[in-house]
Amino acid sequence: MKSMGLLVLRLVLGTIFAAHGYPKLFGGKGMGQQVPDQAKALLGDTFVSSMEQGGVQQTALWLESINVPNPQLSAWAIGLAEFGGGLALLSGVQARLAALVLVFSQLVAIRKVHLNQGLVNGFELNLSLIAGLLAIALRGPGKLLTMD
Repeated sequence: MKSMGLLVLRLVLGTIFAAHGYPKLFGGKGMGQQVPDQAKALLGDTFVSSMEQGGVQQTALWLESINVPNPQLSAWAIGLAEFGGGLALLSGVQARLAALVLVFSQLVAIRKVHLNQGLVNGFELNLSLIAGLLAIALRGPGKLLTMD
């Protein structure tokens, strides 16, 4: 049963992170229109607008606006961490390492974006993600559907 719980956790967290990282790497002007209708229905209008406003360059500009050092490199790092880390969680390949990288990304997100908003409607989602990621980092990906 522990492995089943870890599988569910990995699949949910992996999907969330891959869906957030994809627009940062592959988005850009006109890309929102290319999202298939089935994906729009599943991922929602916010994903479509993220695709339209995404891409490494736009992510770098946003990171620069919140005073993140080396915004171009940071945009690549966060996009790869979220998308690649999400895929690693989904597959179970290097899931512990991916979880730790994603914990770091969420700590940075709290520090740079959400801390001043407080817990409620601020960093509560980031904190929940960190808790799930730490469970995977500490316990491992489980025995079901992993390659670790």
